[in-house]
This record gives sequence, C-alpha cells and structure tokens, in this order.
Amino acid sequence: MNTSSDSKFKQPSIVQALKLGFNTIANKPDLILIPIALDLFLWFGPGWRIDRLFAPFVQRITQLPSVGTGDLLPIFENYQQILHDILANFNLATSLRTLPIGVPSLMVSKPSFLNPVGHPLTFSLNSSSQFIVIWLLFLLFGYFLGSLYFQNISKQIIGYDQTNLKSLVKSFSQIVLMPVLLVLIMLILSIPLVLLITLISLISPGISQFILTLALVFILWAVTPLFFTPHGIFLYKQNLLAAMITSIKVVRISMVKTMWFLIFSYLLVEGMNYLWRSPQVDNWFLMIGILGHAFIVSAVIAASFHYFIDATKFSQSVINQSLRAR
Repeated sequence: MNTSSDSKFKQPSIVQALKLGFNTIANKPDLILIPIALDLFLWFGPGWRIDRLFAPFVQRITQLPSVGTGDLLPIFENYQQILHDILANFNLATSLRTLPIGVPSLMVSKPSFLNPVGHPLTFSLNSSSQFIVIWLLFLLFGYFLGSLYFQNISKQIIGYDQTNLKSLVKSFSQIVLMPVLLVLIMLILSIPLVLLITLISLISPGISQFILTLALVFILWAVTPLFFTPHGIFLYKQNLLAAMITSIKVVRISMVKTMWFLIFSYLLVEGMNYLWRSPQVDNWFLMIGILGHAFIVSAVIAASFHYFIDATKFSQSVINQSLRAR
C-alpha cells in the first residue's frame, strides 16, 4: 500500500509503461511473429478431435440413476447437448495456448475446423492414451513457445542479448513448474473454503452462495500478487520461488497502482478483441484481426515488463528507506 512517506519516490507510471510497451513492439515488429504463427496454425493447420473419445461419457449423462425420469431429465438433456456442442468444436491443438504463461492467441476463442479455404485435415483421437500423450506434448511445446516469446520481449526491453540455450532451458523449466505450484496453492486455499461452504449450505443454501462468491474473490486476491512472477524469471533470471517473492513484494508495495495497470491492460486487450473477433472463421478479414491482436497483446505484455522494472525500483526504494529508518 502506498503511503505519504512513499511520495518522494518515483512511482511507476501506467501511461509511460504502455507508451514504452507499444514503442518496443513498433521498433521490433518481429516479436509478434510467434503469436501470428500460432494463430495461423490453429486456423489452417490440422486439428485433433476428441468428440468420439468422450461421446460415451456424454451419452451416459442421461442414464444416471434417478435422471431418466422426472423433472431432472430435460435439464440433463440440455446439459448433454451443451457438452456435445463443445466437444464437437474443440480442437486439442488449442492446448498450445498455455496458461498462465504462453503465447497469446485469438483463434482459441473461435470455432475450430473451418477456414476460408474449407475444412482442415483432422485427426480423431480414439483412446485415452492417445489423448494424454498428445495433450502433454502440446502443453510442453506451448510452454516452450511461451518461454521463447517472453524471452524475446524481455531481451528487447533489457537492451542487450543475454539469451543462450542454457538460460532458455532454465526459464522453460521454471515456467512449466509455475502452473503446478499455482494449482497446489489454489487447492490449499480452497479445501478449507469448500468445507466451510458445505457446512453453511446445510444451514442456508442462500448464504452458501454468497460465501462461495466471497471465496472466489479471496482466491483471486490471493493469486494476484503472483502476476509478475514470469517477469522476475525472464528479466532477472530468478528461479520460480525467488520470482514469486519478488512479485509479491512489488505488488504489495504498489498495490493500488498495479491494480489499475492490470485493469486498464485487461480492458484494452478485451476491448480490442471485440473488433478482432468480429470476422467469421471462413472470412479472410480475420487475418487483420490476427495481426491486430498479436500487436496489441504483445505491446501490453511489453508494457508489463516496463512497468515491473519501474515498480521494482520503487518498491526497493521504499524497502531501503524503511530499513534505514529503523
């Protein structure tokens, strides 16, 4: 939290960070080639279908005990149709868009298996072993592409090339570990909350819904300070735990300004995405959306690196001042 005693330190500027981010991408437009390549692959490349593999599971939904009769049947039939539609349009190759770190993609939000020249080549997965192996390969390659993409942006911001195969492999290993650790953190936070909500629901279902909403807000609030973890990994070559600690310190000290930066960045990206997504998948004008999306998102990511550098300097100044005052 910023206090009046912090005012003599130069706080990070949202406008300046965004300006520098857009200038970074404008001066080095090849930084957007990886997200463009990913979107073109998802648009025109082969697809991997999983609807046949999961079809038996979807069919058994209406065969569950006490579902086949009574008022619940229409509800479960509607749910069954929704699942069928999702699986029919799901391309396993979209797993290349990894989270929380990965290459941004416009095509993951568009229907699969159609493009301006027709229908792409598709492969239907018929066994769970095929699904798991191909899914894991897509995830690993997606995290590798994400590491390379973030590495290229950070290298441009630092101003000199400190990239080599060893540093890329190290960053990649930390990025792969990050979602695993985040899932563990969320499980640790959610277990007591689930138990509490279950107990409250026995007393009052209405109150339990309200508690559930508060719980989701709490988990989001608890995870937000880790937003700059990748920035510490790529800019300062920190390991995962050190980068998480750095991110928490930076966000804690500049919480208000950082929240405004995240909100403004999100609104900018999502607002522009309404324009980029407007063409249909069988329309060549979607190519303009792919180019625009790659530029805007890359610029915002570059801006987050610039913001993180300034926020780190500010937080370190506040910490040093606090230590000298003791």
